[in-house]
Amino acid sequence: MIYRCRICKHEEARGCLPTATCGIYLAFLLILNFGCIAGAARGLRIWVGERPAPADPVEAPWWVGVVAVVIGLVLTVVGVMVVKFTLEMVEYLAFARRRCPSCRARRWSWGFTRGFGL
Repeated sequence: MIYRCRICKHEEARGCLPTATCGIYLAFLLILNFGCIAGAARGLRIWVGERPAPADPVEAPWWVGVVAVVIGLVLTVVGVMVVKFTLEMVEYLAFARRRCPSCRARRWSWGFTRGFGL
């Protein structure tokens, strides 16, 4: 990410997150989101300790599938936003304690990216 000093406008590219917006980073966030969800589901199954018997298939109207897909997409977008915010917050907290090399202030903007690249 790129950080800008709020006092003198000095910019620094620091941290592990990319300085350019790209689709590879979005794919990384999606994979990390699904990994977190799978880990939480696995942990919950281990914590509960019992496995329910398989149920018989139930006939449902077509719109139930559409609603399930829409809810799944919304939850995926929200999950990606939460993972992205968490990664940005950790990087910002690690970077914001540094002093600006120009004016020696500790007033940094929130991290941002420029452009679109791969």
